[in-house]
Amino acid sequence: MYSAGKIFEQQPNFPSCHASTITELPNGDLLAAWYAGSREGEKDVAIFISRRFYGSEGWIEPEMVVNTPDCSEGNPVLFADTNDQIWLFYVTMHGNRWTQCKMYYKKSDTMGYSWDADVVLREELGWMTRNKPLYLSNGEILLPVYDERNWHSMVMISDNGGETWNTFGDVSSPNGVIQPTVVERTDGSLLMLMRSRDGEIWRSTSPDLGRTWDAAEPTDLPNPNSGVDMARLHNGNIALVYNDVPRGRTPLTVALSTDEGETWEYRQHLETEEGEYSYPAIIQAHDGGIHITYTYR
Repeated sequence: MYSAGKIFEQQPNFPSCHASTITELPNGDLLAAWYAGSREGEKDVAIFISRRFYGSEGWIEPEMVVNTPDCSEGNPVLFADTNDQIWLFYVTMHGNRWTQCKMYYKKSDTMGYSWDADVVLREELGWMTRNKPLYLSNGEILLPVYDERNWHSMVMISDNGGETWNTFGDVSSPNGVIQPTVVERTDGSLLMLMRSRDGEIWRSTSPDLGRTWDAAEPTDLPNPNSGVDMARLHNGNIALVYNDVPRGRTPLTVALSTDEGETWEYRQHLETEEGEYSYPAIIQAHDGGIHITYTYR
């Protein structure tokens, strides 16, 4: 069984909303973020957050948290670390195209009620975030990233709690793969799934906790050039949310793998109506509940 509802009703001044992210806070609250404005890429696009208190059914009024003057924001990613700090990774467009984005982050030690100053994660333009970081079994933090200029996927890894980051991998395909999502498997290998232009999700694996990556290859999972996200569940299974078609952004589907991402035998449509249901983010909370956010129509 599952239930669904809107985080907020459409805001008249920010009619276009996209690319949501969600994380569980240490106290059990849920925090979601997305970018919104008149249209993707416009100078009025900002990043908003909303909170759902633990045990509550509704979300509080959205609050603007990133709004760089004369710039467009994009692709927020929330992450709660083991020191009870909340991270917000995002990109700011210094120009008119995604290839002119720069990656930033800011942190909160007040459960997202206040935020520290913006910090540049990487000066080079064109690198972007999309999906959530994860803790590896060795205690390192891995952040999936990609290069919008050449459509290659990489990971950034920190071995000191996010103080510094090193970049690994250059996963590519003939037509490009971006917006990677990563999980660690039982044997310690990593599985990466990526959006592509080829009508299917592509994959790569790493045998050494992200330092090297095998050549990317297509899967039998459809992809209409739209975002995907995975989460490793408490029982060891892997859940994937994606658009289960080679074209269009409906239906939105959740699939379950019981064999470390090799096959996806169980699939359930979440949205099937006409429209756009895309760019999902998925987590499992400590109480076992699975939470998915996505763009709705």
